[in-house]
Amino acid sequence: MKRGAVAKRKLDKELILERKMLPTRHVLKLDYDGCVGCGICVSICPEEAPKLFPAEVSHGKLMKNALIDVDPTKCTFCGECVVLCPTNALKIEVNSEEKIPVVEAEVFPILIKDITVDVRKCDPLCALACQKDCPVEAIDVVVEKKGEVVEKILDVKVNREKCIFCGRCGIACPQNVIHVRKPIHGFIRLDTNLCPKGCQVCVDVCPSKAVTLSQDGKPAVFEEFCIYCGACQESCPERAITVERTQVLHSEVKSGAWIVALEKLTSSDLLFKKFGAKSAKKLREVVSKIDRF
Repeated sequence: MKRGAVAKRKLDKELILERKMLPTRHVLKLDYDGCVGCGICVSICPEEAPKLFPAEVSHGKLMKNALIDVDPTKCTFCGECVVLCPTNALKIEVNSEEKIPVVEAEVFPILIKDITVDVRKCDPLCALACQKDCPVEAIDVVVEKKGEVVEKILDVKVNREKCIFCGRCGIACPQNVIHVRKPIHGFIRLDTNLCPKGCQVCVDVCPSKAVTLSQDGKPAVFEEFCIYCGACQESCPERAITVERTQVLHSEVKSGAWIVALEKLTSSDLLFKKFGAKSAKKLREVVSKIDRF
């Protein structure tokens, strides 16, 4: 591979892009198992490097998630997609260390998301509800047992690389000792009149299991679990679902790149509300002056 050229490898469960330059080596990894085909990376990438291939659907069931591919001739390893990936399916390494160039350069913010557990108040009578209800198996409850009986909960470990901050654990906890702060807020509109009988594609694709089938066989959304990734919207064969993002919690940053990404992720109305019409327009103009990575 020529120095500076980007090598691309497709494995069974991973897509890897690698660029070697003096003195830097960039590696972008996409975990196919973690990717739900939400399309956020496609919509916000300034170079249009990612491409979304439609989900495979058969008889109202999801056979294969929408698939992301990345054009190695366009990717600049900036890391914008990594910051905004809602399921942590994208990672970027700089010289074998996980870093995000746009965050390091203070061009992009860090999303504000958190999960706290007050283990002192945990009661083993909860039957480890948080661990059982986690849709991505990010929670591991460490217990003290006597035979098969759990006598004490010693710790609740959260794998933050897996956690999608959906809040299911907090709602499942009967002692209310888990608190989750979601980075993205919004709302979903679901027109069940458009849903074909027996279709459950949105149920199959939802990473937080916020969409379920009701008794009448139609999908229903529990927004308290939604992470507003938009995977259901992208996969729905009848376009019966609309996802809108109304708030993104993030660290302080003012840059043209972030303004443009935020507008793509949400809307111009939210942008004007947050920064003011004049400020938003001025910040957008900064984009042309930003060096790409």
